Amino acid sequence: MYHLKSLIALAFVCAIATTNAQTPMNVVSEPTVAAPPKDVIIKELGWMDKNKMEKEITELSELTQTKLGAPIRADLSDLDTMQRLIDRNVVAQDDYETQQAMGVVLGNLILADFPNTFEWKIYEDEIGRSRALCVKKTSDCLFPVTMLSRRMEVGTKPDVKKIHGDAIMRMEKHLPKLPYDGGIMYKFPRS
Repeated sequence: MYHLKSLIALAFVCAIATTNAQTPMNVVSEPTVAAPPKDVIIKELGWMDKNKMEKEITELSELTQTKLGAPIRADLSDLDTMQRLIDRNVVAQDDYETQQAMGVVLGNLILADFPNTFEWKIYEDEIGRSRALCVKKTSDCLFPVTMLSRRMEVGTKPDVKKIHGDAIMRMEKHLPKLPYDGGIMYKFPRS
């Protein structure tokens, strides 16, 4: 009888452990009983945030002009320009400022493609304060500022076009559609 109780207790402990174990995608799964998350606060960008973003874009444009002969143009060609920066190792693995500036440009391209859908906001949660590209009047947000930097800081060379496309597809339900199920209605022409 004692042995049976021990086996039942061990099975219960194993069940709890697997509830909190890492999944094959190396993501910790949600526990069955989770503490309520801190409220998310989404607010307007302040003038300091706007100035910082403008400065980041200007400095990145100067870098691309100097190193590649191509400025930041605020169109889809910027995806290729940023990819060239990455492929040629122009941006160091620990150059977070430049990496995040590239994220701002990435976010601005998404915003320019869907100006009636997205807007830059400040997103605050238990992790901290971030600049986010949010769907208007919702709490659905993308975090393009760190989409490239988080990959680059660990030594990978991200595919800028893929990250851009994946980010758009994550928000597909909010995006304008072409008539007759013709897909997403982009502002920038696609080739």
